[in-house]
Amino acid sequence: MRSPIELAGTANTFEAQLLVDAVDEAGDFLCIRTVTATSGSGTEGTWAATLGVVPESDSDLAITLRAYERSAKDGSIINLVERPVTLSAEHPTIFLTSPVCGDTVAPGGALAVQGRATVFEAALTVELRNAAGTVVFSRNLLTQEGGVESGFGEIVTLPADLPTGLYDLVAYNTSAKDGSIQNEFPVQVNVQG
Repeated sequence: MRSPIELAGTANTFEAQLLVDAVDEAGDFLCIRTVTATSGSGTEGTWAATLGVVPESDSDLAITLRAYERSAKDGSIINLVERPVTLSAEHPTIFLTSPVCGDTVAPGGALAVQGRATVFEAALTVELRNAAGTVVFSRNLLTQEGGVESGFGEIVTLPADLPTGLYDLVAYNTSAKDGSIQNEFPVQVNVQG
């Protein structure tokens, strides 16, 4: 399986909330994401999520993908579903190394956006999208070199009036053929004041 990892399923959870994550053999989090299903609290709904997991070595890695909810009573993991998979060491076309899944940033705060990409003419875009998918911040970036894997990075300042909540920071490029968005790599971040 290659990163980013696409997951989907059904859930009947309290207030339609659940968590999906990827953990290594030691149980360390590689990525975690809060997800809202289409329904919950007594009615089964569907959900989908993408985990932006960065391959950390030159070897394939045994990981476990998990979906679960946290008990409203005591916060413990309940209704856990696990699937062991092998994560390919092959790098995605674009990937973020900073921020990582679950990082927190303040409205108006500085955010270090870094990663690597193999993109045409060294051009890519980074967007911050709210839970509805609306773009609230966008920046065009360049890699150090076009057509080969190379680094990119910039310190960006988020809008000061950004409401608190979960957002996706998504790096992508556009097709030279038709201008469509391709090679999206999302990382969920928490904006808190």
